[in-house]
Amino acid sequence: MKLWTHDFIRIYLSNLLLFASLYMLLPVLPMYLVERFDTSLSIAGGILALFALSQFLLGPFYSYFIDTFRRKNVCMLSFLAVIAIVGGYSMVGTLLWVAVLRIIQGALFGVATTMGSTLAIDITNTSRRSEANTCFGWAARLGMVFGAMIGLLLYKYEGLQQVLYASIILGGIGLIFVSLIHVPFRAPIGAPVCSLDRFLLLRGWLPAINLILVSFVFGMLLTTINMYTESVQMQEMTLHFFILLAGGFVLAMIANKHVFENADIRARVVSGLLLMGASLLLIITHVDSLALMTAAVMMGLGLGLVSSDFLLILVKLSEHCQRGTANTTYLLAWELGVALGVAVGCYLIDISSYISVFQVGIVAVILALGFYLGLTNPYFKKHKLR
Repeated sequence: MKLWTHDFIRIYLSNLLLFASLYMLLPVLPMYLVERFDTSLSIAGGILALFALSQFLLGPFYSYFIDTFRRKNVCMLSFLAVIAIVGGYSMVGTLLWVAVLRIIQGALFGVATTMGSTLAIDITNTSRRSEANTCFGWAARLGMVFGAMIGLLLYKYEGLQQVLYASIILGGIGLIFVSLIHVPFRAPIGAPVCSLDRFLLLRGWLPAINLILVSFVFGMLLTTINMYTESVQMQEMTLHFFILLAGGFVLAMIANKHVFENADIRARVVSGLLLMGASLLLIITHVDSLALMTAAVMMGLGLGLVSSDFLLILVKLSEHCQRGTANTTYLLAWELGVALGVAVGCYLIDISSYISVFQVGIVAVILALGFYLGLTNPYFKKHKLR
């Protein structure tokens, strides 16, 4: 049976739009919070990081939600709530309320994405579910990059209010796609109220830590590249950077299909991490537009290769009935790494310089590479189930 059915296309697009809707806020909210509330960039970064940390709050109840209620309805309700909260960012009057909104939105975002990945598996034939996991993950990654690009463009010319409107519109379209999906009936199996099922894959704890180091770099770049280009009088290059970063992601998709088709996971991960490190080194050593554009493509290609294979690693470590848990574990690790990258990047700019952000990024890449070769890869070879 084919993978790209009408329902799968709808769930794919809904996931892409959900991530685009929220990631368009990440590059601009730190600057907005600093300007409006006269706070430090470090505090702004910390408040944004609450979004990822709060995704762990409802995690133990995911399995209960999935088994007890209609999955599509839970997905739609949490999706709607996440979108509605976006409008609150311009209405609240204190940083405390911004923090509260980030916590609530993050917790509900965790529910929406878990339900979305579960629906993607439900509507896919058993023989195509591994491929469906990979494609569904690519929707999120592309949404992140395109969302950040759109957010920066709107913020530069129109201001935060237009970014919020665009975020709500994209999220609303994504919600419509979810509403059009036909989901087969699943009889309840009597899941406990609280469990790790659909939340954390214990067998995947080692690659999850490794993935945090990878997405940490992405998080730092998301929030600091705009400020860096402004500091070196190349602000017009910010949009080009994200366009080429997205282009690098597309190249990674092509490379996975044609260049690395017969290569093992180790070759793709190592190649991706080396590209990420080279990209950051290029930014540090060459302050010009050509170097920045080249670095963007290299970073997108490297991130695309590494991130897609870490999802594959987690899926291969999971039992047949744990694909949803593997997806959620992957997303939680990725979001936690991004949040830490946002917070640390903002802090480093406050106390040091932009170059220190890229230097810390290189250290993170080196640690990720050493961690992968010394721990994750041997562990994966020993414990993989398929």
